[in-house]
Amino acid sequence: MNNMSSPDKTLAESDFLALVGQRVRQARAEASLTRRELAARCGLSQRYLAQLESGQGNISILLIRRVAAALSVSLPALLAESPERADRAQRIALIGLRGAGKSTLGRALADRLGFRFVELDQEVERELGARLESIFTMYGQDAYRDAERRVLERVIGSAGRCVIATGGSIVVEPATYDLLRRRCLTVWLQARPEDHMNRVIAQGDLRPMRGRDFAMAELRTILEQRHRLYALADVTIDTSGREPEACLAQLLALVGPG
Repeated sequence: MNNMSSPDKTLAESDFLALVGQRVRQARAEASLTRRELAARCGLSQRYLAQLESGQGNISILLIRRVAAALSVSLPALLAESPERADRAQRIALIGLRGAGKSTLGRALADRLGFRFVELDQEVERELGARLESIFTMYGQDAYRDAERRVLERVIGSAGRCVIATGGSIVVEPATYDLLRRRCLTVWLQARPEDHMNRVIAQGDLRPMRGRDFAMAELRTILEQRHRLYALADVTIDTSGREPEACLAQLLALVGPG
């Protein structure tokens, strides 16, 4: 499994603590909390929070998790040494083929974090006023790709904190995937071909059953071709043979406030 990429640059310890303190102050202001109220939520003294916010906290990772949880802010947002990375942590994008668990885990993650959940393909359907199948039939793939890019730009620009479940093929459109990776914290939900297939069938789509051998071979080929692109994500989580609750717990540990 991939770990999140290293910070863009290393800050001096005093500068890093000052940056974390600034982010705590900003998050507390956005949450409309007094220092006393935040102290009560996370079980720390007001004096300790004052030291933290002034850049003199020297706080342990376990205590900073408690502060982040009380503010409903992700750990990456508080601890990232790059402002750009901290901004990306406010938008978590799930990538992977259909059947990876993007919708199920995306909704659950958004609910736990208090973020908005966005199903990108549904937004494309609203944009063009048709179901995906009809979009490809009536307008073609280029029209879908253009709409996908427009919708993603709008979501990134207006949704604030959100969890985005993307279409499985977004990684093959270089400009759109680059936008996603630059502006969002990306998570690849990886699964075995058999898991993808079985989950699609469980969703009520029985088309793969009519040519299962061919469909499975095609699925393996697609996964092999896209592996390098999916692997560019900040985080990779293997959902094969695992209950959604276990995957959600791992997701929260990696991208959530704890």
